[in-house]
Amino acid sequence: MDSHHISKPKCLPCRVCKGKALFWFTKQIINNHMIAYYQCQECSHIQTEEPYWLKETYQNLNFQRDVGIVSRSIKTAQLSLALAWHLDMPPDEPCLDFGAGTGLLVRYCRDHGLNYYYDDLYSQNVFALGFEINCLKNPSGMRLVTAFEVFEHFPHPSKNIANILSYEPDYLLLSTALYKDQGIDWWYFLEDGQHVAVYTEKSLRMLGEQFGYHLCSDADYHLFSKEILPNRLIKKLRKNREAYAQRYKKRYGSKIDSDFRRFTNVGMSQRG
Repeated sequence: MDSHHISKPKCLPCRVCKGKALFWFTKQIINNHMIAYYQCQECSHIQTEEPYWLKETYQNLNFQRDVGIVSRSIKTAQLSLALAWHLDMPPDEPCLDFGAGTGLLVRYCRDHGLNYYYDDLYSQNVFALGFEINCLKNPSGMRLVTAFEVFEHFPHPSKNIANILSYEPDYLLLSTALYKDQGIDWWYFLEDGQHVAVYTEKSLRMLGEQFGYHLCSDADYHLFSKEILPNRLIKKLRKNREAYAQRYKKRYGSKIDSDFRRFTNVGMSQRG
């Protein structure tokens, strides 16, 4: 029997607002770990007990069930470009995809003219090689940081978001499903134990306020910004994301040729 099966605490400090998170239910995940979930009485944030199993769950990542990875990457890339279009963001402004996975979003955004970079400590960069964040001499002062399907993996949200905001972005665009009274059989409580933080709109808002950001949200996508923006903005950008992405590319041009010349020149100098 899993040694963590017995004697779960009745309450824990909320890892978002420091309120009292009360025991809610237990769930069996990988290799018969029986883990406990708690809900905060202040912000309704849901968290697991201290996630001791994370190293185990990330050891053998399998994308076989994630059949929507390409479609999702393209849609979120288009949304990022739509936001850049709305903000009139010039093509030399550095942007970052945090938790970038394969790097497909980074490559798509660069193909459409946006100056995107890659950051992910746990995945293999396939499509954005040469555009890792450490390629920048000064990675702070990012205009835009995106973090799609990342926040639910944060074992300590306040500390983890501080790492992202160390890049000092004007805007942080993310996606995570919000808790709205779903039952314990909700699919977001994954059996592989990777989702250790589940947010409400209130807990997300409080998290942003800790760092001086306002929240704009449409329940699926969420935007932290220094200024107050209407929730309808995200709906507008989602509805027209493909068109806005093409407009951005038409105005500023693709970085495909310049990126290719950059690596071709490096190769020639090395051979010489």
